[in-house]
Amino acid sequence: MIKNESDAGALSLDFTIDRKDTALLVVDIQNGFCHKDSAMARAGIDTTRQQAVVPNIVRIVRLCRAAGLRILASRQVHFQNDVTRRIHKIPSHMDKRNYFPCLRDTWDAELVSEFQAELRPEDHVFEKHRPSCFFDTTLDTKMRMLGIQMLIVTGVATNYCVESTIRDAYFRDYDIIVPADCVASTFPDLQAATLKNVEIYFGRVTSCDGIEIALRATAGRS
Repeated sequence: MIKNESDAGALSLDFTIDRKDTALLVVDIQNGFCHKDSAMARAGIDTTRQQAVVPNIVRIVRLCRAAGLRILASRQVHFQNDVTRRIHKIPSHMDKRNYFPCLRDTWDAELVSEFQAELRPEDHVFEKHRPSCFFDTTLDTKMRMLGIQMLIVTGVATNYCVESTIRDAYFRDYDIIVPADCVASTFPDLQAATLKNVEIYFGRVTSCDGIEIALRATAGRS
């Protein structure tokens, strides 16, 4: 079983990738979560792990694009005067950590420049307002229209938006692959817990190298 990113590439691949029904999903690779000058960083939250995952995201986008896989990406957008925050009797996660990232129409909410440069007109970028990419978005409908059955899930934060998306995808009967070196969290222990949950319950954990191997095998069969 994969326990962390360092041994993710050692997993023997027991899955195959069909380019016709597999898509890459990139969750919230935005300045607000993945930049040294982000709202998170200014609040004193360590963002070095999120920053470090960006080159791997770029790599996996290039790998999947070259193999003909569809690329989907989410942008988390918060509203400055979100009235739903005020109805909570228990403080929200942002109130607890005292930061409000990715406010609408701010630099924080933009995709990081390295990832933005990889996007093409045919890619699908969508906005969300809650952790899961499936909650109150058109993602599920879009994927069914595109004939997608398998998702390679990447992005941040592993233990929150990524895991929420993975759970919702699994509940909708999608197959899930998570390259461990393409997801990141401010909490290493919770990152490990999410990867363990995926391996036990929701799908398969691999690495960017593992995805490359699987894509090469797919190309060899075509």
